[in-house]
Amino acid sequence: MFLSATTQKGFTLIELVMVIVLLGVLSVGATSLFSSKSSYAEFIAKEQFIAQGLLAQQIAFGMSAVANPVSLSIIRSASGETSFSLTKAGEASLIETLDSSLSSPLVNGSALANGASATFTWNNQARLSDNTNNSITFVGDRTFRVCLAASGYVYESSVACP
Repeated sequence: MFLSATTQKGFTLIELVMVIVLLGVLSVGATSLFSSKSSYAEFIAKEQFIAQGLLAQQIAFGMSAVANPVSLSIIRSASGETSFSLTKAGEASLIETLDSSLSSPLVNGSALANGASATFTWNNQARLSDNTNNSITFVGDRTFRVCLAASGYVYESSVACP
């Protein structure tokens, strides 16, 4: 039994070059996703606001003995940074500072001025205490709208809030 001298194991030079070219094309596409952190600032702010709002509603639902147990504020500092503050009655607030590249959010159609804030309070029935619907819009490369229903529920909407 003879072994053929032409039996080779491995990749050809053409196959190796093609793999390197494909990796280069994929890496160019992937770096464009991460090149601008600011393009995701609005998306992240929207997700954080929804999470904080749903948490506020859950906390309020569990505190039936307190009249207005939870509030969520959007705070625009004098230097232009945006942050969220979730405050539970009788406890220190949890403040979450957002990306500094985030532009001023629109609260019910009006931009928050530097040094201003907007506060939403849930009552002990887990409803908004002012019993009004609200809209928060995060504007940037893409626009994201969050609705706060009078019932206390927080959700994303691609159309105008009711």
